[in-house]
This record gives sequence, C-alpha cells and structure tokens, in this order.
Amino acid sequence: MIRTLGKNQVRIYKQEKIVINENYDAIGFGAFENKMSLKKLTLPEGLIRIDKNAFKGCTALKTLHVPVTLKEIGEAAWMGCTNLLMIEIPNGIRSIPPRTFKNCLALTQITLSPSSCLTGIGESAFESCRELKTIAIPDGVSRIERRTFYRTKNMKSVVFPENLTFIGKEAFYFSGLEGKLMIPEGVTEIEESAFFRCKNLTEVFIPGSVKRLGKWTFHGCSRLKYLTILHDIDEIGEWIINKNDTIIRCIKGSRVDHYCQSQEFRTEYVNNVAKK
Repeated sequence: MIRTLGKNQVRIYKQEKIVINENYDAIGFGAFENKMSLKKLTLPEGLIRIDKNAFKGCTALKTLHVPVTLKEIGEAAWMGCTNLLMIEIPNGIRSIPPRTFKNCLALTQITLSPSSCLTGIGESAFESCRELKTIAIPDGVSRIERRTFYRTKNMKSVVFPENLTFIGKEAFYFSGLEGKLMIPEGVTEIEESAFFRCKNLTEVFIPGSVKRLGKWTFHGCSRLKYLTILHDIDEIGEWIINKNDTIIRCIKGSRVDHYCQSQEFRTEYVNNVAKK
C-alpha cells in the first residue's frame, strides 16, 4: 500500500525549513500548494511519486532535495515556484509533464543525466524559466513540445537529443539561444514560430531530414544572417525569416529557391553561380 502525504497532514508543517522523516511513498495532489512561507524542503528517501500541483505556488521555496528513488512527477508539480534555484531530476523519471516548472523564474540549473530514462517533456514544461542558462536533453526524448522553452530569455544553448524528430509550436519562442544553431539530423518537422524572436541567433543550418517548416519559424530573429537549406522541403510556411535581415542559402532552381523568390527573400546560392 502506498502511503501518501496529503493536504491534511501538511497542516502540521508550518516551518520555513522542513525535513519529512516519515516513510511516505508519495506526495499527494496539491499537498504543499501555495505554502508561500516554505523555503527549504527535504523529501524522504524511498519517495516514488509526486502528484499534480504538489508544490505549485510555493513562491519562497529555494532548495529542494529530490531522492533518487523518485519515479513519477505530476503535472505542474513546481509551477510558480518563483525562487526555486536548481533541481536534479532522478534517472528513473520517464516524463516531465506539462507545466512542471512553468514560471519558475529563478531556476538557473536543471540536471538531467545522460543515462536518464527520460522519454518525454510536456508542453510548457520550462515556460518562462527566464534564468535557465543551458540544458542537455537526454537522447531518449524524441519530441520538444509546444512552448517547452517559451520565453527562456537567458538560455544561451541547448544540447539536442540524438533521437529528436519534432520541434513544436513556439518551443523556443523568445529564448536566448545565440550564435550558430545546428538542427540535428533526424528532425522532420519544425512547427510555427518555433524559434520566433530568438534575437541572438546568427546562423542556422536545416538538415536534409526536415520535411516541414511552419510559418514564422525564425521570424523576429533580427541578428540571423544566414539560414541554410540545401534540400527540397515538402512544406514551408510564410515569413520564416525577417525579409531584410537574413539571407537564405540554398540550391539554385530548388523548391526553396522558388519559395524565396515568391516571398522576395534574399538568397545566396551555395555553388556561387548567382547571388541575389
């Protein structure tokens, strides 16, 4: 039988710093929700589950020890923990659900081991984590969903997983990604506004595996000098770049070239036969 720490039991915990010594297996739905005086919490070893909204709105929480035994996290578990600084996700976690760390404004570091069992990251999981600097996504993850890293304005870099196939709508909208960005081979679809207003990107390379680019994919990337697409894409949306800021490198006469002409985008042909 799983012993769950629920809201009724939490009433006895009124301190700013809490160590839960009891042998609980789970933290229940909304157990610590909106406990705004809670600053430090140590969870018991042996804990296997944290339910939905368990720590949602704990705005003073800064440090949290998560035991390695943890196997399951519920949706929005730490949403709105605006002072949470860092967290290490145990290797046994297979999914980071939607909105898990949404609006964790001070979160600077999240540790995910290369040997992690993680296979999924839900929508808006890290939305508005504005102090997050970088993240290495384990190779088991194949999809970056809608708004996963939306408005992570200080995130300079990301290590994409080897098995990535999909980048969702507004996934990196207004993030701080900078310099050259190599979309990994194997990605087949990049949805609408995926990198919208990533103002520090200077160059992007799209691999031959990509079949679809949604509209406004790199629109608003005002420092983006080159977008390289050296194959025919099945579908390209409108205004994937800023018309006056970016040059699209492509093959002369290709489907991408014809798209550029129809959009009046500047092109540079890779064989240097012509420039426009």
